[in-house]
Amino acid sequence: MELKRDSWTSMDYTELVEYLKTLADGEYKKFTDSLVPDCKYSLGVRVPILRAAAKEIVKGNYAEFLKCDKGIYREEIMLDGMVMSLIKCDYPQMLRYIKEYADKITSWETCDIVSFKGLKKYLPEFWGDTEYFIYNENPWIVRFGFKCLLDFYLTDEYIDAVLDRVNSVNSDFYYVQMMQAWLIATAAAKCRDKAMAFLADNRLNAVTQNMAVRKIRESNRISKEDKETAARLKK
Repeated sequence: MELKRDSWTSMDYTELVEYLKTLADGEYKKFTDSLVPDCKYSLGVRVPILRAAAKEIVKGNYAEFLKCDKGIYREEIMLDGMVMSLIKCDYPQMLRYIKEYADKITSWETCDIVSFKGLKKYLPEFWGDTEYFIYNENPWIVRFGFKCLLDFYLTDEYIDAVLDRVNSVNSDFYYVQMMQAWLIATAAAKCRDKAMAFLADNRLNAVTQNMAVRKIRESNRISKEDKETAARLKK
């Protein structure tokens, strides 16, 4: 199917969904459905296929594609986000796309699969706007906000502020806690001293602290000594 189009109609979009169905993998669908039990509707299309489709769509009239009414499948949400993340635009427009996509997130999969790598050019601008995400009432948007911190801000320049942001959100939502834990474990590999000191301060709630400890112990990028230290910090 030709995905680089000068225009997109509702019929074109319906044709796209039918095309994606022909690319579905039944075993992959069973596997991903088991990992995302709260989101029942999926096609079973593998992520590299969606990424390839997004690269073609963004070469054409992506604005009309994004305006098409979308259906119920997780792949439709992810494809929208992949297209948005590939669009070359200024920061205000990129932020609008990021917020628009964040509102669509309904699972860890739709949250984690999309990364707006263009943000690397706008880290100072986006830093202040991360508050919109991590202090949002929607926990999926909160998770997405912490994923952005993990992706772009685990550097010497930002690590202290990032850890402060983690400490400022005491969530009881499992998928937020897991992202915070993943962030701390990744920080332990990238900014070792600051992250390990933060963990030693025991500022996280017990569930998130213990998740972080587990993530550190599972990491291949962290020394045996630091894994042993982390194990002693379990609450």
